[in-house]
Amino acid sequence: MSFEKHRNILDYSVNFLLRRKGKNLATILVFTLVVFMLASVVMMMNSLNHEARETLSLAPDITVQKIIAGRQGLVPLEYISTIQSIRGVSRAEPRVWGYYYDADEDATYTIIGVQSLESLPLAISEGGFSGESAVLVGEALARAKRLNVGDKLLLRDHRGEYVKFVVAGVFSSSSALQSADLIVMPQDKARDFFGIPSGYSNDIAVYVANPAELPNIAIKIAQKLPDTRVLTREQIRETYDAIFGWRSGVFLASLLGALLAFAILVWDRASGLTAEEKREIGILKALGWSTGDVLEMRTFEGVVLALNSYLLGVILAYLHVFYLGAPLLKPVLLGWSTLYPSFELMPVVTLEDLLLIFFISVVPFLAAVVVPSWRASTIDPDEAMRGI
Repeated sequence: MSFEKHRNILDYSVNFLLRRKGKNLATILVFTLVVFMLASVVMMMNSLNHEARETLSLAPDITVQKIIAGRQGLVPLEYISTIQSIRGVSRAEPRVWGYYYDADEDATYTIIGVQSLESLPLAISEGGFSGESAVLVGEALARAKRLNVGDKLLLRDHRGEYVKFVVAGVFSSSSALQSADLIVMPQDKARDFFGIPSGYSNDIAVYVANPAELPNIAIKIAQKLPDTRVLTREQIRETYDAIFGWRSGVFLASLLGALLAFAILVWDRASGLTAEEKREIGILKALGWSTGDVLEMRTFEGVVLALNSYLLGVILAYLHVFYLGAPLLKPVLLGWSTLYPSFELMPVVTLEDLLLIFFISVVPFLAAVVVPSWRASTIDPDEAMRGI
């Protein structure tokens, strides 16, 4: 008997929703949009943080930069012997890198000079790395400039002269997030291309034998070389988290309109019931419905609206981020380069994040539905039917 009663209440709730299709569809639309945008930002942030951690696993334990007048300058290679003299340092290597603006593509590339590919463990889909003028390019760069292995690549060096390179290989799409806009060439060639003197490098990569000693070694390097900035991998990871967090905050701020619309929707629900809704509750009370029955009916209505909107928003966000490549978020969260890699983010969805979105959106909405209904169900049925 009890089950039949609850089923009848559920049937009535569904019929009540169907009688107000226009209003309820508008509610679902706004609710779904808010959940979709919030879930999209959360899912992409989790995936980008995961990718950043995977990328930083390939980074050196410590990066040493020369600081001149508060800005990064070139590091003398003689600093390497000083660093290697510190107990616990397994090796220290110079790094040559820089940015190159391509006016034809309106894109900025990252150029890295390496002594061997072992110092840059990225997967190559085709070709190899040999020859003084050989370069490896990222998949997005090769696609934008229509480059294949064996093609010529012209770049203007610091003197304004064009230098001819040969595309010896293309990085695999599996490393697209790290290599999309990347050009790798021999270190001596990169040094000459940027006009960096032979006794200098952009920074020094330091590798430590015992990770537990890393903080102490970083302090010792800073003490021996006080004109340098010493960055550990953990500090760089925290910087990545801060940058992604700031960009996601800016994007969420741009969603203020949608959030405001949702807040108005909840406020409207919480401000009370319409005269028609009060009259219907009064009729139900006069027919023998208890206060608990009315609350159950209204709770069913709120749950149907909220859960459908929540699930639809989360599913759409999942498809948007992990199948479509997050076209609405990528320009904001990935940065300023115009060569966005066509990579697939690894789905990273945690129960904590889903619960957070649930409590931010669903719980206030349900409270806004149930509380006014409880107030209306406690008044006299005659007053409720007259809409007082």
